Formats: sequence, C-alpha cells, structure tokens
Amino acid sequence: MVLLQPPKTVCSLNFLQTLKIAQALADLKPSYVRLPGGNDLAGPIIPERFIWNNTIGLLVNRPGRRGIWTGYNTEGFGLIELLTFAEDIGATPILVVYAGYSFDGKAVPHNQLQPYIDEVVKELDVLTTSVSDNRMGALRAHLGPSQPFNIKYVESDNEDWIGPTPSAYSYRWPAFYDVLSQKYPNITFIATTTKSINSPPAVDDHDYQVPLFFIQNFFINDDDSKINDAFTTGRLDFPSIKSSVAELIYRIGFERNSDIIIGGCYVLVLQNIDNTQWTPNLIVFNADLIVKSTSYLAQKMFGENLGNIMLNFTATNSTITHQFVQKREEGVSKFGNLYFVATKCTNDNTLIVKLASVDSNDIAIKIQTQGSTTSSVGLAYILTAGPDIVPSTIYNNWYC
Repeated sequence: MVLLQPPKTVCSLNFLQTLKIAQALADLKPSYVRLPGGNDLAGPIIPERFIWNNTIGLLVNRPGRRGIWTGYNTEGFGLIELLTFAEDIGATPILVVYAGYSFDGKAVPHNQLQPYIDEVVKELDVLTTSVSDNRMGALRAHLGPSQPFNIKYVESDNEDWIGPTPSAYSYRWPAFYDVLSQKYPNITFIATTTKSINSPPAVDDHDYQVPLFFIQNFFINDDDSKINDAFTTGRLDFPSIKSSVAELIYRIGFERNSDIIIGGCYVLVLQNIDNTQWTPNLIVFNADLIVKSTSYLAQKMFGENLGNIMLNFTATNSTITHQFVQKREEGVSKFGNLYFVATKCTNDNTLIVKLASVDSNDIAIKIQTQGSTTSSVGLAYILTAGPDIVPSTIYNNWYC
C-alpha cells in the first residue's frame, strides 16, 4: 500500500486533516465523537470485527479486513488516529468497544466471552494508563501519544435493539459492564438498549425517523435518563430545510434536558456521491467538491453557541401568557409552532436564545431580558433555504 500525505496543516495528524472534509468536521466544534463507527465495529462476521490491536503500529503490520458495506478496510486510520483526530478537533471521544455481536446476527456465546472482555481491558489499559504504570501505557507512548487519552465514556457494542440481539445482550452487557466498571470506576459505561437489561448508567438511543417524529416527540426526553444520538430523517436522498428544522426542534429538547442528556449527534456524516450506501448524510462530497447540507449548518449553529446554565423564560402574545421555567417544574419551551430554549455561557457571559419555527408564516419575535446587564447589541444566526423539500446537493451548487 502506498500512502500519499500532504504537509501538515489543520491538526497534528498528517492523514485526513488537510482535506476540506476534516476541516468541515472541525468547524462543527463537536462536543464529542463516537468512534469507531458502530457497523464498522461489528464487522460482517465476528472474525472481521474492529480488532483494535490490528489497527495500531506500522501500516505494513496492519492486516486490514473486509469492509462492512463495500470494499476493504486497510485500517490506515486506526484506533490511535481516530482518538488523536478527536483530540485535535476538541471533541471528547465516546469509545465504542466490541462486546460480542457482529452484523451477520450472530453473538458470542456466554461461556466464550472472556477473551473478548480481556481484549477490551487491554485496549483501555493502552489508552488510559501512564507510561510508568504498566507496559500497556508504554506501548501507547511507543505508538506516538506520550500522555494517556481522556476516555470518559465507553459504549458496549452497537444498536443491540435490532433483530435477535436483545436476548444475547442480556448476558453480554452485564458480563462486560461488571468487569469494566469495577476496573475503570471513572468511566461512564453506555448501553445500546434497555431491552433485557437493568438500569444501565446511560443509553445510546438511535432515532431513525421522519421530520414529523422529531417535532411530535419534542418532550420525549423529559423523563428519560439516556444519551441520544439524534439520527437523521429517514431515507431521503439529501437533507432539506424541512428535515433540518425538525432536527433543531429535537435538539432544543435535548438542551432543555441537558441535566440527563449527555449529547446528541447527527448520523450519518459522510457520503461519497459516487459510491453511496445510504442517504441522507450531513456532508456530501466527490473528488472536487463538498456540500455542507442545511442539517450541517443547523448542527454548526448549535455547536458554536453552547450555554452551561438554563434560564427561565416567559413567552407572551396579545392574549396568552405562558411562564416557562426549568425542566420538571412547569412549562414546555413551546409556544404555538415556535420552540425555544434560553441558556447562558458563564465563560464569556453570553446569553443564547435558540428558536425553531414550523409555522408556514413569518413570526415577529421580540426578546427582552430582566435583571441583567446584557448588551443591547447581539448577533442573530438565521438558517433559511428554498422550499421545504428542496435538497442541498452538488448539482444545485449549494456547496462550500
């Protein structure tokens, strides 16, 4: 294999970072990145799963494997590269580890799980221990990163609510969790379903749905303690302003429940227009261009404007007054067809108000603050596009 690398530009890596795609991901200012990809982790069959120690070291020593969708994985962008890239763009990694299930629907039997548990223990030791602690930390330093990675979250497998896997997850989750949580008490362990298991610390919930679902389920997280990967809007060819507004409404629901929601992300992220396995995607590209979809722009607005304190909010019109306060007291952050959340960033004393409207008419909005010294001058970021189902594609030249 011949690897051609341009000079370093964006980050510390010499591999993806010089591409516009990598810069587009960095520009989202993501709070976290879930890696490796769930289906890539599972692999077509158990022997062709993501085996972490096959993705480290010299490229010539990485055996590669059959890809989950098409082609062949060289593993040139392996575990260390993935985690370093996450660090470079300022994202906390959510490390997904293999827990005994692959894409052919087969699970490792209960009495054969121990080698797979040991595999994860070694992986975490390599990533999180110091050079002086043990030889695993020294191995990481030999590979490049001298300091341990900051692994706060570990997810066990991927989408175990699909097909026959919930029954197998009933023994796979506790087998891994009981060992790992005791050895790594400072890591939050995330399950992929609540079917057949008892009260995991967090759950990765994947919502493959249409725009109306996200609007109607604005309140779905008010009483659920879980992590949410807010997936895109069904099987559309490309994201549209209609789907993007629905996603924003759902994300406003995340933010108003941020005491129990770890985060939300858009999946799937990348689509090579000349070799597509699924639609829609956040970023579309070919050899010449990339398209940052309306969903990308929506996610970017959220990533660039993040508060850490929820604020009370009063909404009124000529005949109705509603008092909206913090979650689980009263109020719903919804006023007719307008959805909103107000937060404050204490780092720079910024007041942030996020609004999304599904009304077919323009809505005049006036925002007032009480008891603060907020400047009367601010910035308004507005996402608009063509008709609700007109997509952003390479072909209509909505690209950056």
